[in-house]
Amino acid sequence: MRQKLLASLVIAACASGTLVAQRYILDAPGQWKPWTFNAYGDDVKRLAARPADVKAVEAHLLRLNEIIKKTDGFTNPIGFSVETGGGIAAPTDGRDGFGPTLTVRPLPYSMAFGPFAIIEYGTGAAAKRDDTGETPHIYFYVNQFGQALYAGNDNAVPEFEKIVTDVARLTPAQPDTFGMPRHGDRLVLKKSAEPISVPVALGEALEILANGIDARLAGERERVAQAQKAYDDIMDPKKREERMAQYRKIAPLQKDPAYLEKMAKVEDQVQQQAGAAMLPQINIVKEIVTRTEQELAAAKARAAGLSAADQSAPACYAISDKVSLSRFRRAPASGCDPLVRPNWKVFNPALPRTAPQVLMLTTSCLRAPATPQWAHGCTANTKLLQSIDKAALLAWLQ
Repeated sequence: MRQKLLASLVIAACASGTLVAQRYILDAPGQWKPWTFNAYGDDVKRLAARPADVKAVEAHLLRLNEIIKKTDGFTNPIGFSVETGGGIAAPTDGRDGFGPTLTVRPLPYSMAFGPFAIIEYGTGAAAKRDDTGETPHIYFYVNQFGQALYAGNDNAVPEFEKIVTDVARLTPAQPDTFGMPRHGDRLVLKKSAEPISVPVALGEALEILANGIDARLAGERERVAQAQKAYDDIMDPKKREERMAQYRKIAPLQKDPAYLEKMAKVEDQVQQQAGAAMLPQINIVKEIVTRTEQELAAAKARAAGLSAADQSAPACYAISDKVSLSRFRRAPASGCDPLVRPNWKVFNPALPRTAPQVLMLTTSCLRAPATPQWAHGCTANTKLLQSIDKAALLAWLQ
């Protein structure tokens, strides 16, 4: 007897408006859907990837795909179908200007693995099966630091949000997951003995902090200037006359013969109310500017007061501290995340740009538990991560 999900779902069939039973078929043979690969022209140009490079990237991903296919339970999937696809793409996290240029660094590429449920609709002769829809994926990122260092709120430094920097917080160390080293929500495999990140010195961290405060200050000063100008324009007799001149031009087009008189009264009312309505707000934004100027001065003073040893010592960030400047400390310190940047020494420059040197795997299933009564989704993803041949993955890497 066929295994079926005990709790059937009921969905609306849009075409007929009738209700149709939907069941997951756990013992139905699945399929491997056709492989897809994308290399968009703009990305290829930005990366200076040659046609031969694009072909080599796809060949590497196809070998990775074969490792997945050979995993027990996935060669001939039961209860789900597999869709995989890969591509080459330039980074999109805004940190392109740091480290080696895009045209010389190892090419970034990725592959997605999706296990789709096999579903049966209807009953009897009218029953139909489908293996499309939505499902959690596993994403395999190749030669891409950003997936471990920049993805997720746990890596962000709030004080740096106004500027672009390659510095991030290193998430707390976690135990290996599925036999692979884990950095946040990323499983990381590589052959190089080099770590994926290197420390940032406290002196540099404070310099970046000052740059971030300065960028914020520029925006705040602009808001003060705009608010002050709006108030000054209301109170300036010349500006008032310019507005009245515009009213006189359009007055003949109005049906109201008292249009000019009404607009003059509006101008009077706006002027009378401007002080009470606008000046307190202007004072508030000016106070914000003053506090930010003080914050900037404090950051510069602290940086200038560092000893040579502290200036070159590794920095860390304690997000729980209420005072922003106090969050930047010398590492190691309790409750303080190391500040790091990508370690480009991980990559061997003697290898071709297309060579897979760092592999990062991620899936929402690392946080969401598998659903044992299903065959697809996180159940399949978790099984793949548990069973995939790690030695073969390491052999695939160069």
